Amino acid sequence: ICSKDKLKTCIFVHLCNFINVDKCLRDDYDNAEDYCCYVGRLSQEKGVKTLIAAANELPCRKFVIVGDGPLRDELQYAAGSNVKFVGRKEWPEIKEIVGKARFSIIPSEWYENNPLSVIESECLGTPVLGAEIGGIPELIDSQCGMTFVSGNRNDLADKIDQMFDMEFDHNNIGHFFCLKYDSKTYLNSLLNYYG
Repeated sequence: ICSKDKLKTCIFVHLCNFINVDKCLRDDYDNAEDYCCYVGRLSQEKGVKTLIAAANELPCRKFVIVGDGPLRDELQYAAGSNVKFVGRKEWPEIKEIVGKARFSIIPSEWYENNPLSVIESECLGTPVLGAEIGGIPELIDSQCGMTFVSGNRNDLADKIDQMFDMEFDHNNIGHFFCLKYDSKTYLNSLLNYYG
């Protein structure tokens, strides 16, 4: 902050958006099944072509694709039998699919700022494998997932294999992130910074 007489110290603070965490609360966070999932629009910028290419290199791994968009027919044609397309779903079904996944994948190839799909997955206790682009890496640490080079099919396939072999504490992930992304936590942090 500049004044006429002197330059004052300026501190930048990153405060992530909050969500309604109540919709993510679950009775049992530790019931992961043997698949990973993608939830979102089936379009070029979302990186789903790269995801399908990586999935085709891993025929023993199961993938569930939730969503619809202009690439759906092309992606379904290109995908192997280990990839299941379930179409567009409402929140209760998304909660069930993401909540039971070993992990979710955010393969974006454009600069997403603060994707809710990462936050919702973490609040559901589901780890995230996210592209190293935009604001995605800021939302993921080694306790709740990994990142890969955006647009790189080989790195994505390698990290998918690693994620399937890793053990995560889904219960702790869910409870930690529900607290972190709760509106009360956000408000208290905001008042603290301005105080």
